[in-house]
Amino acid sequence: MDKKALTRKIKLKALELGFSKVGVTTAADFPEYEQELKARPDYAPWINNPGAGYLIDGCRPGTFYPEGKAIICAVYGYGDILFPEELTAHVGRIYLSRSYRPLNESVSGLRANEFKNFIKSLGIAVYEGGIDVPQRMACARAGVTTYGKNNFAYTEEDGSFITLYTFLVDTELEYDEPTVTRKCPPDCRQCMDACPTQAIAQAGRLLPMKCVLMNNMRSTVIPDELRAGIDTRIHGCDACQLACPRNRKVLAKAARKEPYLEELKKDFDLERMLLLDEDYYRAVVYPIMYNYIRDLDVFRRNAAIALGNTGDPSHIPALKKALDNENPLVRDAAQWAIDKLSAN
Repeated sequence: MDKKALTRKIKLKALELGFSKVGVTTAADFPEYEQELKARPDYAPWINNPGAGYLIDGCRPGTFYPEGKAIICAVYGYGDILFPEELTAHVGRIYLSRSYRPLNESVSGLRANEFKNFIKSLGIAVYEGGIDVPQRMACARAGVTTYGKNNFAYTEEDGSFITLYTFLVDTELEYDEPTVTRKCPPDCRQCMDACPTQAIAQAGRLLPMKCVLMNNMRSTVIPDELRAGIDTRIHGCDACQLACPRNRKVLAKAARKEPYLEELKKDFDLERMLLLDEDYYRAVVYPIMYNYIRDLDVFRRNAAIALGNTGDPSHIPALKKALDNENPLVRDAAQWAIDKLSAN
């Protein structure tokens, strides 16, 4: 089969499986991405950690997979989902979609694995060593996404409400024209102004340690000056995406309710997360927040801060119970929340 026919066969399968877009780029290195990372001192924890399989490691596919000839880039769009407000106040939409680094047994995990297995069935080897290529840059190089000032990748159909998948393979395919561009209006800064912790310093420049998600993840004390901006978010933030003019049509058209989330929202409760037990974690928290946080006390800490930002003093009794937690991280956040709610 010639590479044109092979590429078309792969693309059709991706669309059949439910990916919204698919493109192909070369397996060439990403020197511009590596250079940009090294120019940002605030990214030092992610580039001075060789072997972590994250950020800097993926910039040179030729080093860790010299057999590589192409990168197949697939996009899953979830912009049509009308996510429940009971959940979006606390959890980012990408995590509610369960498509980012999906669990193998999930629908998104099954989709990704089925696509990978299909590629392999064509006699194509797929790299499975655990290092990720720069997905946003790969997808733009493959012509399926563009950039936003808020650091997100975009498609015309789903805006920035997308998840990217990349498959590094050993076979030469037909490559697509790149779309490495930023389609935001030059004078627009709505995403930057909307960031609750002012983590977007300038177009395309994120200050990671001010980002809501990074603070949700951290296992150290969240600085007091960031806590109010975090609001009731416990796992991710959509503020810059919601403010983006490029997403307005997507948000206006979102109408598909997902039955699973409609049921899950009935069980979601910040006080139960504050006093989190294993059963509640497995039933309600893990299915939508399995991505980064492994320590349950980090969830408890996040819930304490969220409760403190509700302005509702009826949560004080639960927060007082949290003062018995052995972890000072949780006690500190619970006391902060009590003090804030008592002052209201």
